[in-house]
Amino acid sequence: MNMTLDAISRCLTGAGLPGPEGLRAVSDMRTDSREVQPGDLFVCLKGERFDAHDFAAQAAQAGAGAIVAARPLEGLGCPVILVDDTLKALGRLARCWRDAARATVVAVTGSAGKTTVKELLAQTLAHPLGGGLSVAKNHKNFNNQVGLPLSMLAASGQEDAWVMEVGISKAHDMAELGAIIAPDLALVLNIGPAHLEGLGDLSGVAKAKAELLAHVRAGGQGLCSMDYPELWAEAQAALPGVIGFSAQNSFATYYARFEEALPGGRGLYEIICDGQAFWAELPACGAHFAENAAAVAGACHLLGLTTDQIAGGLAKTELPGQRFCCAEAGCWRVVDDSYNANPLSMRRSLEAARLLAGEAPLVLVLGDMKELGPGAAKAHEELGAALPELKPAAVFFQGEFAADVARGAGRAVAITGVSEPAAVLAHLNAMPAGTDGTRGVVLVKGSRSCRMELYAQALLAGLQAAANNDAQGGRA
Repeated sequence: MNMTLDAISRCLTGAGLPGPEGLRAVSDMRTDSREVQPGDLFVCLKGERFDAHDFAAQAAQAGAGAIVAARPLEGLGCPVILVDDTLKALGRLARCWRDAARATVVAVTGSAGKTTVKELLAQTLAHPLGGGLSVAKNHKNFNNQVGLPLSMLAASGQEDAWVMEVGISKAHDMAELGAIIAPDLALVLNIGPAHLEGLGDLSGVAKAKAELLAHVRAGGQGLCSMDYPELWAEAQAALPGVIGFSAQNSFATYYARFEEALPGGRGLYEIICDGQAFWAELPACGAHFAENAAAVAGACHLLGLTTDQIAGGLAKTELPGQRFCCAEAGCWRVVDDSYNANPLSMRRSLEAARLLAGEAPLVLVLGDMKELGPGAAKAHEELGAALPELKPAAVFFQGEFAADVARGAGRAVAITGVSEPAAVLAHLNAMPAGTDGTRGVVLVKGSRSCRMELYAQALLAGLQAAANNDAQGGRA
């Protein structure tokens, strides 16, 4: 961000800030008083358990150039810009900055994989072998009514492109976020039974996700998966002329399919961009990842990259943390896909892990899928019913829905309930190595609140320690 206090005041209130103070430039905005540096703009957000107005004096003492507040604050020694709602003011300020910036703005949404696609797209656009562009993106998954504006305001405004993911959990969220981001290119990945507590059912998810397309700026474009009929119908209604991509229909404008697994958990994909076919290497293997490949390739092509640039950039991409990240520990490969889980992402992760394991044993360490509303028990039972065809060597489950998963699996697969990693680690260390010296693949996945990354971390450390001990002759 690079705005004067006068411009900020005009954006938020319609009235300028006269005098020398109004000419002061602001480059950083804070919502945490402990992070305020001299000259920063401090926005007093209010939550269920906190009210940043109570820390406005602390921000002023730290040198805040101005404070945005929803109630009068006296004696602070710096300008106070009064607004009706500081959260909405944060969004308005981000929109003003978006309108002032020179960047082409891409917004990405979907029920699964949006952070992965955001990262792959940003990396492909930025890499010298790809677009060679300057790119700003969300920090991690800062994608809600607070995180998205903060990500936008953190951009310098001189970038060639912004790639921002948009996350929603309630029906009204997209209307608020779409008005803030106003993308030049809106990318809708997929839909699945996620956040059903706030979105109702799959039709509600489709309508809410497709609404992003209605906020595309004049002259902009929309890109949406054709592989979900309800989503595609809503997308065409929201933005006539929306362009389709697919991992199922090779006649789509943008299409990708998985060809073969490569060393290190990477994969080779055939991609077709508007009739031009080429091969590309991506940092994950499996048919489920073809959807991401088609989406990223399509977005890059619409932004002007050639097929050579798309392939070159994709080959240099890396997955963000906790999203099907593979690491070797002794004779095991641990796949950390622990960032989050819903029925769609869980199914895809399981299929990819089975493919990665090949003929080697597959051990599943799973946790609850949250925010599924009244259908949660049924969704976990369906998860259990899908396990037998994967032929896992063992399944461990942490969470309140373990019994539902076990009921779905029946007698075909034993489900072991766990509350900490030690039991899993003991089982893995006791499994005999295969004839090639390997033992197999361990997949760790569950919803964010389950903290399944702790399992992945503990298993990696424990398995590596056991391997080191074996190498030193510590075990017979």
